[in-house]
Amino acid sequence: MNQPSGGDGRFNPARRKLLAGFAASAAGAAVATGCGDSSTVAENPSNASLPDPARSGIDHVVVVMMENRSFDHYYGWLPGADGRQAGRSFVDTAGKTQTSHHLTDFQNCASADPDHSYEGGRKELNGGGMDGFLLPSTPGDTFPIGYYEEADLAFHGPAARNWTVCDRYFCSILAETYPNRFYMHSGQTSKLHNSDSPTTTSLPTIWDALQAKGVSGNYYYSDLPFTAEYGSTYLGISLPFATFLLQAAAGTLPAVSYIDPTFLGEGQGVSHDDHPLADIRNGQAFLNQVYNAVRTSPQWDKTLLIINYDEWGGFADHVEPGFAPITDAEKALGNDGRLGFRVPVVAIGPRARRGHVEHTQFDHTSILNLLVWRFGLTPWYPRASTSNNFALALDFDNPPNTDAPAFNVPTGPFGQVCGLPALLPNGSSLGQVDAVARSRAAHILEMQMLKAKAQRFGFPVY
Repeated sequence: MNQPSGGDGRFNPARRKLLAGFAASAAGAAVATGCGDSSTVAENPSNASLPDPARSGIDHVVVVMMENRSFDHYYGWLPGADGRQAGRSFVDTAGKTQTSHHLTDFQNCASADPDHSYEGGRKELNGGGMDGFLLPSTPGDTFPIGYYEEADLAFHGPAARNWTVCDRYFCSILAETYPNRFYMHSGQTSKLHNSDSPTTTSLPTIWDALQAKGVSGNYYYSDLPFTAEYGSTYLGISLPFATFLLQAAAGTLPAVSYIDPTFLGEGQGVSHDDHPLADIRNGQAFLNQVYNAVRTSPQWDKTLLIINYDEWGGFADHVEPGFAPITDAEKALGNDGRLGFRVPVVAIGPRARRGHVEHTQFDHTSILNLLVWRFGLTPWYPRASTSNNFALALDFDNPPNTDAPAFNVPTGPFGQVCGLPALLPNGSSLGQVDAVARSRAAHILEMQMLKAKAQRFGFPVY
Protein backbone atom coordinates (compact mmCIF):
# COMPACT_ATOMS: atom_id res chain seq x y z
CA MET A 1 0.00 0.00 0.00
CA ASN A 2 1.28 3.44 -0.83
CA GLN A 3 2.38 4.97 2.44
CA PRO A 4 2.57 8.58 3.50
CA SER A 5 5.16 9.52 6.10
CA GLY A 6 4.71 7.58 9.30
CA GLY A 7 3.98 4.14 7.73
CA ASP A 8 6.49 1.49 6.77
CA GLY A 9 4.35 0.03 4.01
CA ARG A 10 4.47 -3.55 5.30
CA PHE A 11 1.77 -5.79 3.91
CA ASN A 12 1.23 -9.47 4.49
CA PRO A 13 2.45 -11.45 1.45
CA ALA A 14 -0.20 -14.08 2.15
CA ARG A 15 -2.74 -11.50 1.03
CA ARG A 16 -1.40 -11.37 -2.54
CA LYS A 17 -3.64 -14.18 -3.72
CA LEU A 18 -6.68 -12.35 -2.41
CA LEU A 19 -5.52 -9.10 -4.02
CA ALA A 20 -5.17 -10.91 -7.33
CA GLY A 21 -8.75 -12.02 -6.84
CA PHE A 22 -9.85 -8.40 -6.72
CA ALA A 23 -8.28 -7.78 -10.11
CA ALA A 24 -9.81 -10.95 -11.52
CA SER A 25 -13.25 -10.07 -10.23
CA ALA A 26 -13.22 -6.77 -12.11
CA ALA A 27 -13.93 -8.61 -15.35
CA GLY A 28 -16.90 -10.63 -14.17
CA ALA A 29 -17.78 -8.51 -11.14
CA ALA A 30 -18.51 -11.70 -9.20
CA VAL A 31 -17.64 -12.41 -5.58
CA ALA A 32 -17.28 -15.88 -4.08
CA THR A 33 -19.89 -17.15 -1.68
CA GLY A 34 -18.71 -16.76 1.90
CA CYS A 35 -16.25 -13.97 1.10
CA GLY A 36 -18.79 -11.59 -0.36
CA ASP A 37 -22.08 -11.67 -2.22
CA SER A 38 -23.22 -14.95 -3.66
CA SER A 39 -24.47 -13.14 -6.75
CA THR A 40 -23.04 -10.70 -9.25
CA VAL A 41 -22.07 -7.27 -7.92
CA ALA A 42 -23.55 -4.74 -10.34
CA GLU A 43 -22.93 -1.03 -10.73
CA ASN A 44 -24.57 0.96 -7.94
CA PRO A 45 -27.52 2.86 -9.47
CA SER A 46 -27.10 5.69 -6.93
CA ASN A 47 -23.84 6.64 -8.68
CA ALA A 48 -25.70 7.82 -11.77
CA SER A 49 -26.47 11.26 -10.34
CA LEU A 50 -22.93 11.87 -9.13
CA PRO A 51 -20.12 13.75 -10.91
CA ASP A 52 -16.93 12.29 -12.33
CA PRO A 53 -15.28 11.04 -9.13
CA ALA A 54 -11.86 12.36 -10.15
CA ARG A 55 -13.40 15.84 -10.30
CA SER A 56 -15.42 15.51 -7.10
CA GLY A 57 -13.08 17.72 -5.12
CA ILE A 58 -12.54 14.91 -2.61
CA ASP A 59 -9.05 13.43 -2.45
CA HIS A 60 -9.03 12.41 1.22
CA VAL A 61 -11.70 10.65 3.24
CA VAL A 62 -11.41 10.40 7.03
CA VAL A 63 -13.83 8.09 8.88
CA VAL A 64 -14.11 8.19 12.68
CA MET A 65 -16.19 5.40 14.19
CA MET A 66 -17.38 5.96 17.76
CA GLU A 67 -19.34 3.58 19.99
CA ASN A 68 -22.86 2.72 21.00
CA ARG A 69 -25.33 5.61 20.74
CA SER A 70 -28.61 5.85 18.84
CA PHE A 71 -29.85 8.71 16.69
CA ASP A 72 -32.75 9.72 18.93
CA HIS A 73 -30.53 9.42 22.01
CA TYR A 74 -28.11 12.06 20.65
CA TYR A 75 -29.89 13.91 17.83
CA GLY A 76 -33.60 13.55 18.55
CA TRP A 77 -33.71 17.28 19.37
CA LEU A 78 -32.39 18.46 15.99
CA PRO A 79 -34.85 20.65 14.02
CA GLY A 80 -35.67 19.22 10.61
CA ALA A 81 -34.60 15.71 11.61
CA ASP A 82 -36.88 12.74 12.19
CA GLY A 83 -36.17 12.53 15.89
CA ARG A 84 -38.20 11.78 19.01
CA GLN A 85 -37.14 12.21 22.60
CA ALA A 86 -39.61 13.42 25.24
CA GLY A 87 -42.99 11.80 25.78
CA ARG A 88 -42.28 8.24 24.67
CA SER A 89 -43.54 5.36 26.83
CA PHE A 90 -41.94 1.95 27.35
CA VAL A 91 -43.02 -1.03 29.44
CA ASP A 92 -40.28 -2.62 31.52
CA THR A 93 -39.90 -6.28 32.51
CA ALA A 94 -41.92 -5.68 35.69
CA GLY A 95 -44.87 -4.51 33.60
CA LYS A 96 -44.50 -0.87 34.61
CA THR A 97 -44.71 1.96 32.10
CA GLN A 98 -41.66 4.20 32.06
CA THR A 99 -41.28 7.50 30.23
CA SER A 100 -38.32 8.69 28.18
CA HIS A 101 -36.29 11.29 30.03
CA HIS A 102 -33.50 13.83 29.70
CA LEU A 103 -30.23 12.53 31.12
CA THR A 104 -28.49 14.97 33.43
CA ASP A 105 -25.58 12.64 34.22
CA PHE A 106 -22.86 12.50 31.56
CA GLN A 107 -21.72 9.05 32.70
CA ASN A 108 -24.48 7.12 34.52
CA CYS A 109 -22.30 4.82 36.62
CA ALA A 110 -25.34 3.50 38.47
CA SER A 111 -26.72 1.85 35.33
CA ALA A 112 -25.89 -1.26 33.36
CA ASP A 113 -24.55 -1.02 29.84
CA PRO A 114 -27.78 -1.29 27.77
CA ASP A 115 -28.24 -4.55 25.85
CA HIS A 116 -27.07 -4.22 22.24
CA SER A 117 -26.67 -7.87 21.36
CA TYR A 118 -28.16 -9.62 18.34
CA GLU A 119 -30.86 -11.12 20.56
CA GLY A 120 -31.40 -8.01 22.67
CA GLY A 121 -31.85 -5.87 19.58
CA ARG A 122 -34.77 -8.01 18.49
CA LYS A 123 -36.40 -7.66 21.88
CA GLU A 124 -36.02 -3.90 21.57
CA LEU A 125 -37.46 -3.99 18.06
CA ASN A 126 -40.48 -5.73 19.59
CA GLY A 127 -42.03 -6.89 16.35
CA GLY A 128 -41.56 -3.48 14.74
CA GLY A 129 -43.15 -1.53 17.56
CA MET A 130 -39.81 0.07 18.49
CA ASP A 131 -40.92 0.12 22.10
CA GLY A 132 -39.05 -2.79 23.67
CA PHE A 133 -35.91 -0.96 24.78
CA LEU A 134 -36.50 -1.82 28.45
CA LEU A 135 -37.32 -5.48 27.84
CA PRO A 136 -33.72 -6.72 28.10
CA SER A 137 -33.03 -4.52 31.15
CA THR A 138 -33.36 -5.05 34.88
CA PRO A 139 -36.54 -3.39 36.23
CA GLY A 140 -35.83 0.12 37.42
CA ASP A 141 -32.93 0.79 35.05
CA THR A 142 -34.27 3.35 32.56
CA PHE A 143 -30.90 4.40 31.13
CA PRO A 144 -31.78 2.93 27.69
CA ILE A 145 -34.67 5.39 27.25
CA GLY A 146 -32.72 8.43 28.39
CA TYR A 147 -31.50 11.05 25.95
CA TYR A 148 -29.23 14.08 25.68
CA GLU A 149 -30.12 17.52 24.41
CA GLU A 150 -28.19 20.03 22.33
CA ALA A 151 -26.72 21.86 25.32
CA ASP A 152 -25.26 18.60 26.67
CA LEU A 153 -23.22 17.92 23.52
CA ALA A 154 -20.33 20.37 23.23
CA PHE A 155 -19.21 18.97 19.87
CA HIS A 156 -22.27 17.28 18.41
CA GLY A 157 -24.48 20.29 19.14
CA PRO A 158 -22.58 22.84 17.01
CA ALA A 159 -21.54 20.17 14.50
CA ALA A 160 -25.19 19.36 13.80
CA ARG A 161 -26.02 23.05 13.39
CA ASN A 162 -23.12 23.74 11.03
CA TRP A 163 -22.68 20.56 8.99
CA THR A 164 -24.71 17.67 7.56
CA VAL A 165 -26.49 15.19 9.81
CA CYS A 166 -27.94 11.99 8.34
CA ASP A 167 -31.22 10.90 9.95
CA ARG A 168 -31.60 7.68 7.94
CA TYR A 169 -28.20 6.14 8.61
CA PHE A 170 -28.67 2.65 10.08
CA CYS A 171 -25.92 0.46 11.43
CA SER A 172 -25.34 -2.48 9.11
CA ILE A 173 -26.55 -5.30 11.34
CA LEU A 174 -28.83 -5.38 14.39
CA ALA A 175 -25.98 -6.64 16.53
CA GLU A 176 -23.16 -5.46 18.72
CA THR A 177 -19.81 -3.78 18.12
CA TYR A 178 -17.61 -6.31 16.32
CA PRO A 179 -20.13 -7.36 13.65
CA ASN A 180 -20.69 -3.71 12.75
CA ARG A 181 -17.01 -2.86 12.74
CA PHE A 182 -16.45 -5.82 10.42
CA TYR A 183 -19.04 -4.22 8.16
CA MET A 184 -17.09 -0.95 8.22
CA HIS A 185 -13.91 -2.71 7.10
CA SER A 186 -15.29 -5.66 5.12
CA GLY A 187 -18.88 -4.89 4.11
CA GLN A 188 -19.97 -8.10 5.85
CA THR A 189 -19.36 -9.96 9.11
CA SER A 190 -18.00 -13.33 10.15
CA LYS A 191 -19.66 -13.30 13.58
CA LEU A 192 -22.85 -12.15 15.32
CA HIS A 193 -21.29 -11.52 18.75
CA ASN A 194 -18.03 -9.97 19.83
CA SER A 195 -16.81 -13.17 21.46
CA ASP A 196 -17.88 -15.60 18.73
CA SER A 197 -15.43 -17.73 16.76
CA PRO A 198 -13.37 -17.45 14.64
CA THR A 199 -10.59 -15.91 16.70
CA THR A 200 -9.42 -14.03 13.61
CA THR A 201 -11.12 -13.48 10.28
CA SER A 202 -9.94 -13.68 6.68
CA LEU A 203 -12.73 -11.51 5.27
CA PRO A 204 -11.62 -9.20 2.45
CA THR A 205 -11.49 -5.52 3.36
CA ILE A 206 -11.36 -1.97 2.08
CA TRP A 207 -7.61 -2.14 2.71
CA ASP A 208 -7.27 -4.99 0.21
CA ALA A 209 -9.26 -3.07 -2.37
CA LEU A 210 -7.13 0.05 -1.89
CA GLN A 211 -3.93 -2.00 -2.10
CA ALA A 212 -5.07 -3.67 -5.31
CA LYS A 213 -5.63 -0.26 -6.90
CA GLY A 214 -2.48 1.36 -5.52
CA VAL A 215 -4.43 3.84 -3.39
CA SER A 216 -3.00 4.88 -0.02
CA GLY A 217 -4.80 4.16 3.23
CA ASN A 218 -4.09 3.93 6.95
CA TYR A 219 -5.94 2.79 10.04
CA TYR A 220 -5.19 4.89 13.13
CA TYR A 221 -5.96 3.66 16.63
CA SER A 222 -5.79 5.23 20.06
CA ASP A 223 -4.94 2.19 22.19
CA LEU A 224 -6.23 -1.14 20.80
CA PRO A 225 -6.30 -1.94 17.06
CA PHE A 226 -9.48 -3.51 15.72
CA THR A 227 -7.39 -4.61 12.72
CA ALA A 228 -5.87 -7.27 14.99
CA GLU A 229 -9.13 -9.14 14.37
CA TYR A 230 -7.62 -9.85 10.93
CA GLY A 231 -4.40 -11.26 12.41
CA SER A 232 -1.18 -9.53 11.38
CA THR A 233 -2.41 -8.73 7.86
CA TYR A 234 -2.79 -4.99 8.43
CA LEU A 235 0.02 -4.46 10.91
CA GLY A 236 1.89 -2.22 8.49
CA ILE A 237 -0.97 0.22 7.95
CA SER A 238 -2.15 0.33 11.58
CA LEU A 239 -0.64 3.43 13.14
CA PRO A 240 -1.05 5.36 16.41
CA PHE A 241 -3.56 8.21 16.53
CA ALA A 242 -0.66 10.57 17.26
CA THR A 243 0.62 9.81 13.76
CA PHE A 244 -2.70 10.90 12.29
CA LEU A 245 -2.38 14.25 14.06
CA LEU A 246 1.16 14.72 12.76
CA GLN A 247 0.25 13.75 9.20
CA ALA A 248 -2.83 16.00 9.20
CA ALA A 249 -0.67 18.94 10.31
CA ALA A 250 1.97 18.15 7.70
CA GLY A 251 -0.53 17.61 4.89
CA THR A 252 0.54 13.99 4.32
CA LEU A 253 -2.64 12.08 5.09
CA PRO A 254 -3.38 9.13 2.79
CA ALA A 255 -6.42 8.94 0.53
CA VAL A 256 -8.35 6.95 3.15
CA SER A 257 -8.04 7.19 6.93
CA TYR A 258 -10.00 5.24 9.49
CA ILE A 259 -9.73 6.40 13.11
CA ASP A 260 -10.73 4.59 16.30
CA PRO A 261 -10.94 6.21 19.76
CA THR A 262 -9.66 4.73 23.02
CA PHE A 263 -11.35 1.43 23.89
CA LEU A 264 -9.47 0.48 27.06
CA GLY A 265 -11.44 1.23 30.17
CA GLU A 266 -14.90 0.60 28.70
CA GLY A 267 -15.80 -1.70 31.57
CA GLN A 268 -14.71 0.93 34.10
CA GLY A 269 -16.31 3.89 32.30
CA VAL A 270 -13.04 5.66 31.43
CA SER A 271 -12.80 5.14 27.66
CA HIS A 272 -13.16 8.08 25.27
CA ASP A 273 -15.28 6.29 22.68
CA ASP A 274 -18.78 7.17 24.01
CA HIS A 275 -19.34 3.54 24.98
CA PRO A 276 -21.42 3.40 28.16
CA LEU A 277 -20.48 4.08 30.86
CA ALA A 278 -17.94 6.55 29.49
CA ASP A 279 -18.37 10.23 30.30
CA ILE A 280 -19.63 11.54 26.97
CA ARG A 281 -17.75 14.81 27.44
CA ASN A 282 -14.52 12.92 26.77
CA GLY A 283 -15.96 11.68 23.47
CA GLN A 284 -16.91 15.23 22.54
CA ALA A 285 -13.36 16.38 23.24
CA PHE A 286 -11.88 13.56 21.13
CA LEU A 287 -14.13 14.34 18.17
CA ASN A 288 -13.26 18.02 18.38
CA GLN A 289 -9.57 17.11 18.36
CA VAL A 290 -10.05 15.17 15.12
CA TYR A 291 -12.17 17.96 13.66
CA ASN A 292 -9.56 20.61 14.45
CA ALA A 293 -6.78 18.47 12.99
CA VAL A 294 -8.71 18.05 9.74
CA ARG A 295 -10.04 21.58 9.33
CA THR A 296 -6.60 23.14 9.91
CA SER A 297 -4.74 20.65 7.71
CA PRO A 298 -3.17 21.82 4.41
CA GLN A 299 -5.34 19.07 2.83
CA TRP A 300 -8.62 20.46 4.22
CA ASP A 301 -9.85 21.86 0.91
CA LYS A 302 -10.13 18.35 -0.56
CA THR A 303 -11.03 16.35 2.53
CA LEU A 304 -14.28 14.74 3.70
CA LEU A 305 -14.63 13.86 7.39
CA ILE A 306 -17.36 11.39 8.36
CA ILE A 307 -18.19 10.71 12.01
CA ASN A 308 -20.35 7.67 12.64
CA TYR A 309 -21.14 5.17 15.39
CA ASP A 310 -20.75 1.42 15.11
CA GLU A 311 -24.17 0.61 16.59
CA TRP A 312 -27.00 1.96 18.72
CA GLY A 313 -25.75 0.72 22.10
CA GLY A 314 -29.18 -0.37 23.33
CA PHE A 315 -30.55 3.18 23.37
CA ALA A 316 -34.06 3.94 22.14
CA ASP A 317 -34.83 4.98 18.59
CA HIS A 318 -38.23 5.15 16.89
CA VAL A 319 -37.52 4.24 13.24
CA GLU A 320 -37.81 0.57 12.35
CA PRO A 321 -34.83 -0.70 10.32
CA GLY A 322 -35.42 -2.74 7.20
CA PHE A 323 -33.46 -5.57 5.61
CA ALA A 324 -30.44 -5.63 3.32
CA PRO A 325 -28.54 -8.30 1.33
CA ILE A 326 -26.11 -10.53 3.18
CA THR A 327 -23.69 -13.27 2.16
CA ASP A 328 -24.54 -16.95 2.23
CA ALA A 329 -21.92 -17.31 4.98
CA GLU A 330 -23.80 -14.78 7.12
CA LYS A 331 -27.05 -16.62 6.55
CA ALA A 332 -25.32 -19.75 7.84
CA LEU A 333 -24.39 -17.84 11.00
CA GLY A 334 -28.07 -17.10 11.58
CA ASN A 335 -28.08 -13.47 10.45
CA ASP A 336 -31.54 -12.54 9.17
CA GLY A 337 -30.27 -9.49 7.24
CA ARG A 338 -31.97 -6.94 9.47
CA LEU A 339 -30.25 -3.55 9.52
CA GLY A 340 -29.48 -2.13 12.95
CA PHE A 341 -31.11 0.91 14.53
CA ARG A 342 -30.13 4.41 13.44
CA VAL A 343 -26.91 5.94 14.71
CA PRO A 344 -25.60 9.54 14.78
CA VAL A 345 -23.65 10.50 11.64
CA VAL A 346 -22.13 13.83 10.62
CA ALA A 347 -20.50 14.73 7.30
CA ILE A 348 -17.96 17.57 7.46
CA GLY A 349 -15.90 19.20 4.74
CA PRO A 350 -15.92 21.70 1.87
CA ARG A 351 -18.33 19.45 -0.04
CA ALA A 352 -20.69 18.98 2.92
CA ARG A 353 -23.91 20.98 3.02
CA ARG A 354 -24.15 23.47 5.88
CA GLY A 355 -26.83 23.12 8.53
CA HIS A 356 -28.43 20.32 6.55
CA VAL A 357 -30.33 17.16 7.48
CA GLU A 358 -29.94 14.43 4.88
CA HIS A 359 -32.87 11.97 4.67
CA THR A 360 -31.34 9.45 2.22
CA GLN A 361 -30.99 5.96 3.68
CA PHE A 362 -27.44 4.81 4.39
CA ASP A 363 -25.58 2.18 6.37
CA HIS A 364 -21.88 1.50 6.93
CA THR A 365 -21.52 0.00 3.46
CA SER A 366 -22.64 3.35 2.01
CA ILE A 367 -19.25 4.73 3.05
CA LEU A 368 -17.56 1.78 1.33
CA ASN A 369 -19.63 2.63 -1.74
CA LEU A 370 -18.32 6.19 -1.62
CA LEU A 371 -14.74 4.93 -1.44
CA VAL A 372 -15.29 2.44 -4.27
CA TRP A 373 -16.81 5.21 -6.42
CA ARG A 374 -14.21 7.87 -5.63
CA PHE A 375 -11.08 5.75 -6.01
CA GLY A 376 -12.22 3.33 -8.71
CA LEU A 377 -12.05 0.24 -6.51
CA THR A 378 -13.42 -3.20 -7.30
CA PRO A 379 -16.41 -3.95 -5.04
CA TRP A 380 -16.43 -7.22 -3.13
CA TYR A 381 -19.43 -7.05 -0.75
CA PRO A 382 -23.13 -7.75 -1.38
CA ARG A 383 -24.44 -4.24 -0.72
CA ALA A 384 -22.11 -2.59 -3.23
CA SER A 385 -25.01 -2.43 -5.69
CA THR A 386 -27.87 -1.93 -3.22
CA SER A 387 -26.83 0.51 -0.46
CA ASN A 388 -26.87 4.17 -1.44
CA ASN A 389 -23.53 5.85 -2.05
CA PHE A 390 -22.78 8.18 0.87
CA ALA A 391 -21.70 10.79 -1.69
CA LEU A 392 -25.41 11.49 -2.23
CA ALA A 393 -25.33 13.46 1.03
CA LEU A 394 -22.76 15.90 -0.39
CA ASP A 395 -23.08 19.13 -2.36
CA PHE A 396 -21.66 18.92 -5.88
CA ASP A 397 -23.85 21.70 -7.27
CA ASN A 398 -21.99 24.58 -5.64
CA PRO A 399 -18.30 25.47 -5.30
CA PRO A 400 -16.57 23.92 -2.27
CA ASN A 401 -16.92 26.00 0.88
CA THR A 402 -13.71 25.86 2.92
CA ASP A 403 -15.05 27.86 5.87
CA ALA A 404 -14.87 25.76 9.03
CA PRO A 405 -15.94 27.24 12.37
CA ALA A 406 -14.09 26.40 15.56
CA PHE A 407 -16.15 24.94 18.39
CA ASN A 408 -15.71 25.63 22.09
CA VAL A 409 -15.34 22.12 23.47
CA PRO A 410 -13.76 21.58 26.91
CA THR A 411 -10.85 19.16 26.77
CA GLY A 412 -11.32 17.38 30.09
CA PRO A 413 -10.59 14.74 31.22
CA PHE A 414 -14.00 14.16 32.75
CA GLY A 415 -15.75 11.50 34.81
CA GLN A 416 -14.64 8.84 37.22
CA VAL A 417 -13.95 5.14 37.43
CA CYS A 418 -17.35 3.50 37.82
CA GLY A 419 -17.20 1.29 40.91
CA LEU A 420 -19.88 -1.12 42.02
CA PRO A 421 -19.91 0.02 45.68
CA ALA A 422 -21.23 3.39 44.55
CA LEU A 423 -24.48 1.71 43.50
CA LEU A 424 -25.58 0.46 46.87
CA PRO A 425 -26.15 3.81 48.64
CA ASN A 426 -28.41 4.82 45.74
CA GLY A 427 -30.87 2.08 46.59
CA SER A 428 -30.10 -0.20 43.66
CA SER A 429 -31.37 -3.74 44.01
CA LEU A 430 -28.94 -6.65 44.19
CA GLY A 431 -30.32 -7.82 40.84
CA GLN A 432 -29.48 -4.50 39.26
CA VAL A 433 -26.02 -4.52 40.79
CA ASP A 434 -25.53 -8.03 39.38
CA ALA A 435 -26.59 -6.84 35.90
CA VAL A 436 -24.18 -3.92 36.10
CA ALA A 437 -21.35 -6.17 37.25
CA ARG A 438 -21.96 -8.68 34.46
CA SER A 439 -22.07 -6.03 31.73
CA ARG A 440 -18.85 -4.44 32.94
CA ALA A 441 -17.08 -7.77 33.34
CA ALA A 442 -18.01 -8.73 29.79
CA HIS A 443 -16.48 -5.57 28.36
CA ILE A 444 -13.35 -5.87 30.46
CA LEU A 445 -12.90 -9.43 29.16
CA GLU A 446 -13.48 -8.37 25.55
CA MET A 447 -10.87 -5.64 25.80
CA GLN A 448 -8.41 -8.02 27.46
CA MET A 449 -8.92 -10.50 24.62
CA LEU A 450 -8.38 -7.84 21.95
CA LYS A 451 -5.30 -6.58 23.78
CA ALA A 452 -3.82 -10.08 23.97
CA LYS A 453 -4.59 -10.65 20.31
CA ALA A 454 -2.96 -7.38 19.30
CA GLN A 455 0.17 -8.17 21.28
CA ARG A 456 0.32 -11.70 19.84
CA PHE A 457 0.35 -10.30 16.31
CA GLY A 458 2.90 -7.60 17.04
CA PHE A 459 0.71 -4.50 17.32
CA PRO A 460 1.85 -1.88 19.82
CA VAL A 461 -0.76 -1.22 22.52
CA TYR A 462 -0.94 2.33 23.83
